[in-house]
Amino acid sequence: MVIVPLECVYTYWTRGEKAKEEMYMSKRSARETNTSWEEVTLWYDRLQGAEGSEYHQEVILPGIERMLRHRWKSLTDLPVLDLACGQGVVARYLAERGAKVTAIDLSPAMLKAARGYPLGEEISYIQGDVTQLREEGGVTPRYGLRAESFAAATLVLAVQNLTPLSSLWRGVHMLLQPGGVLLVVMLHPCFRVPGRSDWQWNQGDERQERVLWQYLQSQEVAIALHPGQEAQGINSPMTAHFHRPLQAYLNTLGNAGLWLDHLEEWCSHKKDEAGPKHKALAQARREFPLFLALRVGKV
Repeated sequence: MVIVPLECVYTYWTRGEKAKEEMYMSKRSARETNTSWEEVTLWYDRLQGAEGSEYHQEVILPGIERMLRHRWKSLTDLPVLDLACGQGVVARYLAERGAKVTAIDLSPAMLKAARGYPLGEEISYIQGDVTQLREEGGVTPRYGLRAESFAAATLVLAVQNLTPLSSLWRGVHMLLQPGGVLLVVMLHPCFRVPGRSDWQWNQGDERQERVLWQYLQSQEVAIALHPGQEAQGINSPMTAHFHRPLQAYLNTLGNAGLWLDHLEEWCSHKKDEAGPKHKALAQARREFPLFLALRVGKV
């Protein structure tokens, strides 16, 4: 992992976030940091498969279904927009439960992989940039989408690879029906800060601790998409991870007319092998959530 220094370090506040974001984007435009996973589609598709990783199967997908069913007892015929869908794990899961799914991603290779799985013809896959869902001027949607046509939208394990937030949220707001909801699932920004957080064993107290040495400062981190290559000394394609404090998400969502309806923090399902540290490691897994899930409603 390589830390990319920012020429402009910014923090979002309730007002004025648009100007700060535009300044940040103008500073980084010369670098043109890659945010597409196009180059590692084959590797990523093999890793995820049809049903997703064990984190998807054990934690994320059941959590998404539970949070949607808080609002709708049945997902049958529910119009859902899956944002930054990748090779379609979330889209397939929801379609299998009867939802009418439209899924959008920037990568043609990811979409080709998605269409090759079951339900590939039943899910409407669209190539497009989810941060640019509105035509210039912000009056009409892009990509043939219709305003107020979705009851729900999902954005799963992708928001920290996306920028800017403001245009993303405003596009979603335009596409959601009145009373519609957006589910955002991300690595927990309060505990998982790439290059700025880690696990630490406290020998004296025999305690597993989560340590952070930076949180409020927003930053761009360059991450190897194929860590196995990096370990072998082979250059890997890189993507950008955008760490932001929690206030950045809540305030920009609010500014776009999306209010926080429900929040959940999901811990890892994994179990450690028996040993002298087993109890402490298990306690740490239960206390420091791996994922943050936000359900926001359209005002």
